[in-house]
Amino acid sequence: MPTPLHSLIQSLDDRRSALLEVLDALAPEALQARLQPGTWSVLEIAEHLVVAERVILQGLPVQTELVERPRSFQHRIKYPLVMLVLKLAIPVKVPSKRMLPVGQCSLADLGDEWDQHLRWLRAFEADQGAGALRKPFFVHPVAGPITLLQALRMDLLHVQIHTRQITKILRSQARQNL
Repeated sequence: MPTPLHSLIQSLDDRRSALLEVLDALAPEALQARLQPGTWSVLEIAEHLVVAERVILQGLPVQTELVERPRSFQHRIKYPLVMLVLKLAIPVKVPSKRMLPVGQCSLADLGDEWDQHLRWLRAFEADQGAGALRKPFFVHPVAGPITLLQALRMDLLHVQIHTRQITKILRSQARQNL
C-alpha cells in the first residue's frame, strides 16, 4: 500500500509530467505568451514553479544536512492560512524574491531541474524513516517551518493554480489567433 509521501510524490510527478507535455508541444512564441504586458509568460510561470519548489525544499540538501527547525504557535496557524489562500486561488504576491523567475531558462532546463527534484524526493522517501515526515526540515516564507508532507501538499496546489493560469493564457492566445 502506498504511503502518504509516495502518493504525494506520484501526484506531483503526474501533474508536472502533464504540464511539461503540454508545454513541450508549444511553439516558442506560445511559451513566451502573456495575458497582458508586464505579466509572466508561460515559460516564466513554469520557471516560477520550479524555483519556488527548490526554495521551499531548501535547495535539495544532502539528507544528512537537513536541520529540524523549531515551529512556533504562529507558524502552526499560518500554514493552514497559506493552504486556504492556495485552495481558494487567491492572487497574492510572490512571498520571496528568490521565487521570482529570471526568464533565462529553457523548457528543457526546467524539466531537468524538476527531474532532479523528483529524484531527491524519491531518495528522501527511501532513506528517511516515518519519523522524518513529522519533522519541519523545510521553510515556507510565510508559513515558516513545514514538514515534507506539508510542503508537497502546498506544492500540488501551487502547480494546480499555475497550470490553470497557463491554460488561461493559451486559450486567450488561441482566441487571438482565430
